[in-house]
Amino acid sequence: MKTFIVIRCAIICVHLLCVLPQLQAEQPSAFGDSTKHLTMSLGLFGGVNLNQHFASFENLPSVPTGSTGDGVKFGNASSIGFYVGGFAEIPVTEMFGINLRLSYGTHGASLTATEPQRIGVLSDNDTKVTFFDGTFGRTLDATLSGLTFEPLAAINPFYGSSLENLRFYAGLRGTYLLQKTYTQVESMISPTDQAAVFNNLQKTRNTQSGDIPQASSLLFGVTVGVGYEIPLGDLRLAPEVLYSLGFNNIVSSLSWTMNVLRGGVSLRYVLPYVPPPPPPPPPPPPKEIPALDASISAFTVDTSGAEIPLVQIKVEEFVSRQMYPVLPYVFFDRSSNVLPARYHRLSPEEAATFNENKFYNTDALKVYYDMLNVVGKRLQQRPKAKITLFGCNDNTGPEENNLALSFQRAMDVRAYLKRTWNIDTTRMLVQVRNLPDKPTQSSDAEGIEENRRVEIASTDWEILKPSLVYDTVLVPSAPVIKFKMDANANSGVGKATLRAFQGARTLKQYSTLGQYDKEFSWNTAREQATIPRTEEKMKFSFEVVDNDGRSVMPIDSVPVEQITIRKKRSLRIKDKEIDTYRLILFDFNSPEMLKENQQIIKDIVLPNVKNTSVVQVSGYTDKLGNDDVNQRLSEGRAKNAADIIRSSVLSTTAKGYGEKQVIYPHTIPEGRFLSRTVEVRVETPIEE
Repeated sequence: MKTFIVIRCAIICVHLLCVLPQLQAEQPSAFGDSTKHLTMSLGLFGGVNLNQHFASFENLPSVPTGSTGDGVKFGNASSIGFYVGGFAEIPVTEMFGINLRLSYGTHGASLTATEPQRIGVLSDNDTKVTFFDGTFGRTLDATLSGLTFEPLAAINPFYGSSLENLRFYAGLRGTYLLQKTYTQVESMISPTDQAAVFNNLQKTRNTQSGDIPQASSLLFGVTVGVGYEIPLGDLRLAPEVLYSLGFNNIVSSLSWTMNVLRGGVSLRYVLPYVPPPPPPPPPPPPKEIPALDASISAFTVDTSGAEIPLVQIKVEEFVSRQMYPVLPYVFFDRSSNVLPARYHRLSPEEAATFNENKFYNTDALKVYYDMLNVVGKRLQQRPKAKITLFGCNDNTGPEENNLALSFQRAMDVRAYLKRTWNIDTTRMLVQVRNLPDKPTQSSDAEGIEENRRVEIASTDWEILKPSLVYDTVLVPSAPVIKFKMDANANSGVGKATLRAFQGARTLKQYSTLGQYDKEFSWNTAREQATIPRTEEKMKFSFEVVDNDGRSVMPIDSVPVEQITIRKKRSLRIKDKEIDTYRLILFDFNSPEMLKENQQIIKDIVLPNVKNTSVVQVSGYTDKLGNDDVNQRLSEGRAKNAADIIRSSVLSTTAKGYGEKQVIYPHTIPEGRFLSRTVEVRVETPIEE
């Protein structure tokens, strides 16, 4: 849109310069009887700007400054710039003319603010903290430049006297800002001691840059000036001084105006009189271009569900235990006895290096697809252990009473464990049935799908116990980021793509053809692999391509701060461990704690819980069935698990989420089973 406005202004100026010579005419002198040919002049001018910025504000809109809220404001500033341009002057009389000027100029400035702060500095041996009265400084470097149009009255009050070359100017001024960006940084001015640094271990922080939010596109004002012309034949050389007083604020919501003092020279050429040509035909109207624009904004959601604009992301690293359940079911496609491709199959050579400790920074669904390899590895490690494979079918349509299909499914699982893990078939008993012993009682296609499976059972607890991995977990300050997008495309939206990224690394992407969702939620806390991992700004864009092939892509960004374990230990920041234990084995539509879950809590969870721990138990369900029933079901599962833990840890809370948070895809049976879960989150302070 801005480019279109600039092009339009340029067309108008060129057209005006073509038309102005027609205004040359025999004008009667206002101060005599003679008649003179008053002709237009064309010229160039340039010089130096003294930009005077008058400011009184705490921060740019939505741009944090590090202010403590004590009212510290950016103040006045001045800078030197330059200007160059051209003009056309139309004489009305010998003493009065209209001077039309178009110029390009720079108007940037560096606004500053300081505030006192109490600073704590570690000694060289990191054993003592000394406090100083320090000073923080904030610098806002504004880069402003633009095209200025000035219709001025050129007045020669001393025409016919010895001072007839002295000219005065007065008129209006309008500046269209082509560039309006900023760079902002907070620095520690004092103390100057090298040990005195911010939490990022630097003397500066909160470095930010980009377009100035809510910046005005047009600045208005008035201009007055004086010049003295030196005749050089048909040329006029004139030193000039002009002063412009600004009317409106640079940022609409802030107290920030600008005046400009200019000093330079102009050189104008007085055109010879030429009889006016016949008027040219009017230009054809510009071809209407279909509108296309888009917008994107980001919010985080607080504990009450309120949306808050996202201005920064802090990512804190914690030591963590992660427990992943072993779901002992292998699901098959309808009427098929072939192990689906989504299960991770290994060659015997790859199996030799398989290790459960590889399950870090992942989720339970990815661990599940290695379930057969986990079972195979454990059977190798415990040569006396045995398993039973129960082949099942959904007992509907072509699978009704099809025990042969149930048998073939169990045999396919056994063949993989024999071929890859070299497990003796005498250790793997096969039994067949139609529906599983505890089927999913549902008439929906999704519920029926869950019964097409092979169940694995063992009398040895070690074979199917959960995987416990020592890991680190990243906890973002914005556990859920909600993007809001909008697009206006007269020819229709052909494709829309949302992308969040750091540098060349894409963190999250969403694309759609035609219609697009105006809101998109990103669960950063649960999707560990997508969390920002550097302090480079996280950018997010929304690219819209219309049906004519034109595109627009607004981009925004937020700063990222990484708080690593190493940084916390270096700065002696209190730390804690965050452990997550995931339970399954809840029967369909049941909140009851089976003995397997009770054993997990007593043998794995409680030994790692201390009196100082804070325990949060969260219950979930899949999307099958009634919303209200699922809500009560999730609450019951969370409460039953919490009751066992609360007997040892009083600071235990429970909450059910029902269908509000479906944590795994509900389009696949394993996703629905893993969603019928309870997650136990244990936060334990680390004692120094």
